[in-house]
Amino acid sequence: TRDGNDGPWSTFGINIGTPAQAVRMLPATGQSASWPVLPDGCTSLSSDLDFTTCNNDRGKVFYVNKSSSWQEEGIYELNTLYVENQLGLGEDARGEYGYDTVGLAWSGEGLPSLENMVVGGIADPFSWEGSFPLSPRGVNFTDLNDPKPTILHTLRNETYIPSTSWSYTAGAYNVVPKAYGSLTLGGYDTTRFEANDITIPFGSDISRDLLLAVQSVSTNLTDTPLMSTANYWYIDSLVASMWFPEDVCTAFEDAFGIVWDSENSIYLINDTQHETLTNQNPSLTFTISANTTGASVNITMPYSSLALNASYPVYPNSTRYFPLKRAVNDTQYTLGRAFLQNAYVITDYDRSNFSVHQALFPDSSVSQNLVSIIAPGDETTSTNGTTSTSSDSSSSLSGGAIAGIVIGALCALALLALAFFLVHRRKRARIAEADSAAAAAAALKASGSELDAGRDGQTRDFGVEHKTELEGGQNAKHEMGQEGAVPSELFGLEAGKVSEMEAAVKRPVYEMDAGEVVVPELESGENTAAKAELEGSAVQRPAAKETGGVAGRETRGSG
Repeated sequence: TRDGNDGPWSTFGINIGTPAQAVRMLPATGQSASWPVLPDGCTSLSSDLDFTTCNNDRGKVFYVNKSSSWQEEGIYELNTLYVENQLGLGEDARGEYGYDTVGLAWSGEGLPSLENMVVGGIADPFSWEGSFPLSPRGVNFTDLNDPKPTILHTLRNETYIPSTSWSYTAGAYNVVPKAYGSLTLGGYDTTRFEANDITIPFGSDISRDLLLAVQSVSTNLTDTPLMSTANYWYIDSLVASMWFPEDVCTAFEDAFGIVWDSENSIYLINDTQHETLTNQNPSLTFTISANTTGASVNITMPYSSLALNASYPVYPNSTRYFPLKRAVNDTQYTLGRAFLQNAYVITDYDRSNFSVHQALFPDSSVSQNLVSIIAPGDETTSTNGTTSTSSDSSSSLSGGAIAGIVIGALCALALLALAFFLVHRRKRARIAEADSAAAAAAALKASGSELDAGRDGQTRDFGVEHKTELEGGQNAKHEMGQEGAVPSELFGLEAGKVSEMEAAVKRPVYEMDAGEVVVPELESGENTAAKAELEGSAVQRPAAKETGGVAGRETRGSG
């Protein structure tokens, strides 16, 4: 469906808890925990805010007290928002953390459900919709040597996907016909992008891994480039806008006739200028690369991707805006979801690189062409020395049993996400035994899925109950306390970095029979398919020193 107070954007249907609560979320490229919105996200903002309307606008709230599988961890600062904090977003945000079952789609749609995943309920409006994590790097709360596995890492470790990878494009609401977003875990859809051969290594700072060089920015409205001094920008799908130096923003103002609203820190497009720009149909071109002087590729955005809608609390009332922000320094240089409308990002944590391509919006009659990204060590080499990474190749992944399952196809009025799910099974010498083992495992998993219901079902305010999870002697308030009143969520240093996950020899799963392996693609609004195969890897426990000071402060290592 389409959600958001700064878009609208394609969101994806996710289940959390037992019984499953259906919520809609946006993918978060640098995040490790699922962040659903809690009821406080609507009740604490404004007394004039209608709860029913807010609940729908924020993608449906999650009630922790209604989930029998919820295991409370405590209230923590959202300090994994390192990059967003640099942008002045979510600086005082806190989350009610725990562990719960997370399903990659809504009930009955066939995608995996994972138990004991880290979930952090939020109320802060910095992220209006809940967010679904794409980072494989573990989450720590108080012990740096005990990272909790993430969804992406678990999918790989449990052989659902063939590699620690994903691909994503946000879709575009203002094109005709409207293009929904596409999220594929473990591979990519070749029908959604125009391929290029530019591969970009991860940034050395793991909190800014998706770092690319922008060599120039130009528009066909003027012969003079809007920006000609190359620098590095971070891709972050958790934010909507694009941050550029103030002199570049001035060039945007002159070219597009946009006006800066200093009170709300937003660029506005008035109706007259919008009509002019619509008739001119200008475009914006980013020349991007792995470095400031190397081979490059262009990503082009039409004006329709730059005329977005903002509403409360981004702006007091619904208004048209231009997704551009003024950066104070280069740590704020960021490309958000607006850029990802027309960019398709393929991220490979096993090889520590990513690529950015021009997004395509194929007609609904065009079938998906999903290709698995195979992890190093699982690739096969042909007689001519080339390496196969496509799951379409019978040498890299056997045909096995292939089943297509449509997920998320509910009534049209609900405008819910659609997706396909392909299951691939590795060819073994004894296929019959493998089939039998997979069926037995599935039956066992199904029989053990019921959890004891023991919650009292009473509603409660965010952070009021389970006060013992907070540090002793501090007041757990409805607002979750003042500065320093709660510990901070931590990231496991290097936990989930590909080099540590990819032990090519000592991988215990090698001794196990191959079961069903999957590449789920979450496709918001279009039929999709996914395919995969994988050997599991164990969570690495990095040796890390305590940082000292306040227990539970976030620490990130360098890549």
